[in-house]
Amino acid sequence: MEESPKARTAFLSHLVPWSYHDGPANSLVLRDRELATRAREELASQLNLLDDLQILILDLAGITLTPLTMQEFLLPLAQRIRGGEYGTVRLVLSTTDPGVADFVRYMAQAHQLPLYLCQSPFDFREATPIGGLTSTEISTLDTVVTLGGYVTASALAETAGIRPSAATNRLVNLDREGYLLRQPRGRRLGDLFVEPRSATATPLVCEEWYELMETGTSTI
Repeated sequence: MEESPKARTAFLSHLVPWSYHDGPANSLVLRDRELATRAREELASQLNLLDDLQILILDLAGITLTPLTMQEFLLPLAQRIRGGEYGTVRLVLSTTDPGVADFVRYMAQAHQLPLYLCQSPFDFREATPIGGLTSTEISTLDTVVTLGGYVTASALAETAGIRPSAATNRLVNLDREGYLLRQPRGRRLGDLFVEPRSATATPLVCEEWYELMETGTSTI
């Protein structure tokens, strides 16, 4: 049996330190676009260029962002992640606010962003891909999950009852779109395609970011 692929997971709560304290205790409201930009760049500076898969979980519990600041914070970050600027990163947003979830979903679909959405940051395996996938792409991801989270084109073809070339095209396209991770292994074994939520997570602590959360000051 294949060894479960590994991933580093960065779990970040209390996302934005430069916020207005307008509501109840522990409730942060961000309205300033410039501060959203600073928060995004501060977070981006903590991401490492690694060959290994990194899963970045952003917990929005207790945080309110306006549509403008949400777009300013999230859109450039997700676009850079899609372009591979920070290595191989998959982005998961956690929120229990249905309005925030809907806005993030609309933005992901409009800009074709490979984002995942969940209600609890403690179980990213329950996250849902929201970037405007087709029914065939969703079905393919579901099949990969059913097969343990990682699969070769030949295994997908056998399970789905399709030609190996069609299976390869589906997997390659999902890798290109940011929903699978391709691990080359040579022609004899066949490349392995990993579904990020199924990877074995090991903690990745962004120490400078956590220090920033405690002090509430920016290094920029």
